[in-house]
Amino acid sequence: MPTRTKPDQTRRPELSVGQQNAVDILVLGATDAEAATAANVTRQTISTWRHNDPEFQATLNTARAALWSAATDQLRAMVPVALAVLAAALAERPDARTALDILKLAGIGEGANLGKVGIGPTTAAGIESADAEARDRVALNDLCRLDITPPRGRW
Repeated sequence: MPTRTKPDQTRRPELSVGQQNAVDILVLGATDAEAATAANVTRQTISTWRHNDPEFQATLNTARAALWSAATDQLRAMVPVALAVLAAALAERPDARTALDILKLAGIGEGANLGKVGIGPTTAAGIESADAEARDRVALNDLCRLDITPPRGRW
């Protein structure tokens, strides 16, 4: 995980209008350049917000979580119809492979992962904590890789 080059030490209770505009368009899949146009800032500013501003990151993650939650709700609403179609298809033409796939999707057996989305923390404190944990892991890995073997011929 990349380390922050310029940590934002200022605490703002809310995002600026430009930052909120950037969040609104980024959550829909826009590029940093498109978000920069919407926020009336440079692409580099968007990149800085995305990588160094915990409030911006948390707001973006919260917006993503809401979008994914709405999409998940829509998918779940289709489950009864999908199950009825599958049940009719299996009744008409039983197929062991299809039946096993359905069981896996239902969480019976391996392969079930419904509803688990890795979006990331949705609070600035959560992002800072995750960053600190990542830095600690990197430091521990670096420490574990230290070569303490004495040079040849000297001991």
